[in-house]
Amino acid sequence: MRLLGKIVISTSLGIMVFGCGGGNKESLDNASQEGIESSATIDSEAVPTESTSPTATILTEASEPTQVPTPEQPPTPLPAETPTPAPEQPPTPSSSFTPTVVGTPENSLLIQLNTLSLAPENAVSDYDRSEFPHWDDEDGDGMNTRLEVLAVEKISGVGWYSRWDGVWYEGEGGLSAPSFDIDHIVSLSEAWDSGASEWDPYDRDIFADDILNLVAVSASSNRSKGARDAGEWLPPDPDGRCFLAIRVIQVKSKWDLSVDQVEYEALRNLIEDCGSNIPQIPAPPESSSTPTPIPSAPVPTTQSSYGGSYYRTANGVDIDQYDANGNGDINCGELPSAAKPVTVLNPVEDPYRLDGDGDGIGCES
Repeated sequence: MRLLGKIVISTSLGIMVFGCGGGNKESLDNASQEGIESSATIDSEAVPTESTSPTATILTEASEPTQVPTPEQPPTPLPAETPTPAPEQPPTPSSSFTPTVVGTPENSLLIQLNTLSLAPENAVSDYDRSEFPHWDDEDGDGMNTRLEVLAVEKISGVGWYSRWDGVWYEGEGGLSAPSFDIDHIVSLSEAWDSGASEWDPYDRDIFADDILNLVAVSASSNRSKGARDAGEWLPPDPDGRCFLAIRVIQVKSKWDLSVDQVEYEALRNLIEDCGSNIPQIPAPPESSSTPTPIPSAPVPTTQSSYGGSYYRTANGVDIDQYDANGNGDINCGELPSAAKPVTVLNPVEDPYRLDGDGDGIGCES
């Protein structure tokens, strides 16, 4: 079809030349030459050369060109970067870990002191020592509380040290120490006025034999202290003051007892000066070669021992001198007839239970 079109075009051109007056030969030759060149130009563009491959795809007017999907190329991987090591971080504690808060010992005691109830001394009823039965054998080992304290506090081969006045006491052998008292650091009457009056009998019984609240001291220093609290009395020995302050805070904290304003200020000042460590007992003196023997026949002595503050014997001998077995308790059978009857200085305070009928006179028969 394309070749036929070319022939028709060439013929039309020739007719037009000749139809216009015939022209001269030169013009005809030129026109023919132009037609030939034009035809040659068309042929060279339209006729495929031998090196051109025919297209195999046949398209019709109703056909859409088939889209051949271009295969996806996998992404070119980037060169791996060498990771820069991060600085080591301390391990994060797990949720169950509780950090230990280390505080100064002084602060811990001051915190204890500040948690105590600050209130004037008060009691729901009058103090009665019989509300605090003591010197029991709490653990059933055959030793009452007095002997337990003496056993714990005795320095081997020497004796006992009184923290209130710095006195060393050798004793009379074994656990016999009639010239030493077992002092309630927080006295029973002080405890009564600071909250114990509201306790039940069981709690008062346990408190009276609580080792934390007991210390072996010279009878004279115990008499000097009496029932006064830290705002009213302090030991003459400086280390004894620190010991007293620490123990009072510990005991009152343990038993939820109150402090009054004067006592609070005295304890706070002592703890700020002393710290929280129990003072060490100084080196003991050299022990004598033989202990002081227990006299076979008691001789009159000043009634200043523990029992001497509650009883007066008929012959004026310190009642604790008759504690032959050293168990810290006296019964009427241990007293000679010369010591009977025994006057109970305060009928409501009868720790040795000598006054059975409560008339103020013990061991009457």
